[in-house]
Amino acid sequence: MVVVIGAGATGLGVARDLALRGVKVTVVDQWEPGFGTSGRFHGLLHSGARYVVTDPTAAEDCYRENTLLRAVAPDAIEQTGGIFVRSEDDDPGFEQAWLKGCDRAGIPVTALDPRAVHQRYPDLTTRVASAYWVPDGVLEGFHLLQMLTKDVLAHDGTLLSKHRVTAIQTVNGRVTSVSAQGPNGEVEVGCDAVVNAAGPWAGAVADLFEDPIPMHLSYGLMILFAHRKFPVVVNRLKSPGDGDIFVPHQHVTILGTTDVAQDSPIAPDIQASEVLRLMDLGRELVPGLDSWRVLRAFTGVRPLYDGQGHAATSREVSRDFKVIDHQRRKGPAGSFSVVGGKWTTFRLMAERTADIVTQYLGISAPCVTAQVPLTPRPVTSFSASEPYLCECEKVSASQLTAIDGSLSEWRTATWFAMGPCQGTFCAHRVTALHHALFPSEDSGAALQDLRAERTKGMLPVLWGANAREYALQQAVRFQTLAEGDPQWAGNSPGLKNSWPSSEGVTL
Repeated sequence: MVVVIGAGATGLGVARDLALRGVKVTVVDQWEPGFGTSGRFHGLLHSGARYVVTDPTAAEDCYRENTLLRAVAPDAIEQTGGIFVRSEDDDPGFEQAWLKGCDRAGIPVTALDPRAVHQRYPDLTTRVASAYWVPDGVLEGFHLLQMLTKDVLAHDGTLLSKHRVTAIQTVNGRVTSVSAQGPNGEVEVGCDAVVNAAGPWAGAVADLFEDPIPMHLSYGLMILFAHRKFPVVVNRLKSPGDGDIFVPHQHVTILGTTDVAQDSPIAPDIQASEVLRLMDLGRELVPGLDSWRVLRAFTGVRPLYDGQGHAATSREVSRDFKVIDHQRRKGPAGSFSVVGGKWTTFRLMAERTADIVTQYLGISAPCVTAQVPLTPRPVTSFSASEPYLCECEKVSASQLTAIDGSLSEWRTATWFAMGPCQGTFCAHRVTALHHALFPSEDSGAALQDLRAERTKGMLPVLWGANAREYALQQAVRFQTLAEGDPQWAGNSPGLKNSWPSSEGVTL
């Protein structure tokens, strides 16, 4: 038995890899799959081209895994392609280094006519000096997490969500069990090995091994717009920096991202000043960005690993990954950590980790995740005349009732409450349906948590249509639906700090 701590892409990837090798696995997570970094990124399936100059090892890994994921998880990937655009203000010397780097990494690049690029994508700046096509794509993170979870469970794995690991027991210097606190009290899971795949919380888990690891955490801010203005990923052709990528994601576009070092695995509250700075940077590629309707802002924390401790800034930390056998350092036998990396390289990270774990267990079964496709998500059929509970995302009751999960899992599986109205009209309808099916769950608290998360993302971007939408949402919530009043909302645990003050809000 192996316990995997963390139900993000890496943790679920490790669990699936081990399960396909015949190893019994239990995944433990203090929240739900995708709550952390894996559910808070811009959706880019890296071609590796962003890192060929600054991080060539990570670039080569990304390109290989990009190709593999298209084959084994096609249902979770949109093969958009991507373009790199150099403006007249950007360094032509970097362009030459970038082309040489792509060639060394084996990443295919096609030169494009700058005038044709602007004609095809008129939102781009007229100051395009050069442009290139690369095999970027878009990764549907929540969908892939659901596919990974399904495969783990199908191979006799177990998922303990909403369980926080509190202790790791050892006997004679070897891992023997994991204790975790859940909704119904503490549980203890006996095991032969533990894999720490806790992302930003990996440092805290490593402390339970009594073998600290040097994590370098940084958070990134992203802005989501209610338009799909580009059919391809648009990158700025310069050294990776803030506000230099636009990613189309279903019918929206995500502008990313910033890179700010921090100590906590939880991202801080978003400041309006950060959003305005990211908008300023985005206008350098898209001058008319202010005409796009903004929906919300969100953040994710990168679990970077700075093994040498030499990086002065987060941008200087490699995006490569590291598998640590703690027995070779100061930890007990059977304790392992996998840290760093990218969403795109999760399968490779899982393979390398599972290789080391199975060697420790004396199991010789090879990795098969590069050949065995992930099981596609089932397609729920429903009548064309069936009304939508969520009009923005076209979600029906049939689609929701086919999902055995929490209200939060319903949201990530269908995107209800994630469209232009941010749950103004659908949140109560869907919560009522969920309560009817799962009466033992605290539906009121689940609704409050949903409202708080939507509000948290809307507040830093209160201008134009989004400000009007927010005002309507507050009227619907607190007057029409009688959720309470602003004072009640601010004091409720589920809505803590969600009610706005005038400070830092742009109207």
